[in-house]
Amino acid sequence: MGLGPLYVSPERDRFWKYDSLLGWAHQPGQVGIFETPQFRTTVHINQKGLRDSDHLYERTHDTRRILVLGDSFAWGYGVEVAQRFSQLLETSMGVEVINAGVSGYSTDQELLWFRGEGIKYKPDLVLLFFAGNDIGDNEQQLVNTIYYKPEFAQEDGQLILKNYPVPKTSPQGKLIYYLSQRSALFYFLVLRYFDLRSAYQNFRASSDATTSDAATSFASAINTTKAPFGLTIDLLHEIDKISESMGARIMVVATDRWWNSPTGETYKDFINTLYSEGFLVLDVESTPGFDPGEMLIPDDGHWSPAGHEFVARKIKDFIESNQLLALPQN
Repeated sequence: MGLGPLYVSPERDRFWKYDSLLGWAHQPGQVGIFETPQFRTTVHINQKGLRDSDHLYERTHDTRRILVLGDSFAWGYGVEVAQRFSQLLETSMGVEVINAGVSGYSTDQELLWFRGEGIKYKPDLVLLFFAGNDIGDNEQQLVNTIYYKPEFAQEDGQLILKNYPVPKTSPQGKLIYYLSQRSALFYFLVLRYFDLRSAYQNFRASSDATTSDAATSFASAINTTKAPFGLTIDLLHEIDKISESMGARIMVVATDRWWNSPTGETYKDFINTLYSEGFLVLDVESTPGFDPGEMLIPDDGHWSPAGHEFVARKIKDFIESNQLLALPQN
């Protein structure tokens, strides 16, 4: 059929472990090589489960402290630790940067980690990295056909945690994933199965909604009253609320990579919504000077070392122009 051999990423098997709250987390103390056809990098996970050097919870000096939340872009997918924006920021700004990025995380997992672990670091500034796929992933309990994750629901104006404890993948699910990563034909069939199941569920939902005029009116009322990106915005506000309770500011660094809004809105709609909600946003790849040919890893989409250098400069400029690390006034 003209399909080449499938690439199997060692990242999930080598550096992740099951976590009943977050779905997956880093294996503390793990060291290994992360290699793909595009790159070869060394990964070292510290004793607190972060791909970073060791940082104490308690602050022993007056150096300003930044905490990074995010997914593979924050984690440094495809680059060495010394090449990441976080290390470059430390050097150029003379601050302490704690990088808590975990590949595959969406905003809900970042909130849960921040609420339970991140607050112990008492940061002055929280950098939250947002990728386009976070919109859809925040509303899912299963990603990549195998990894379960927590999910929040909006009920009576509150965020309610669902899918906890996160279920472990069944032996059947593991077998399906194993085969799909080793057979192009099986992988093709698995994708078609999930496509057909999703189409069938949408058809059933549409049919149920049109069984009566009353049902149609009710469904329309729900659709028109539900704010776009409502769940994601609520998750961001919750992170902001926790940050504010510690006297910290929050800054969102966004990219449209793998945009997957299930309701049809665009990435620009989302950025405008963030502005309207009062968030400080750096839409980093839309800033002048970003060159995808130079700053993205070929055939991958994550930031190259040149991309991390560009992102570090833009974050530094944004922090300084908005005085986000200015000392508090008496």
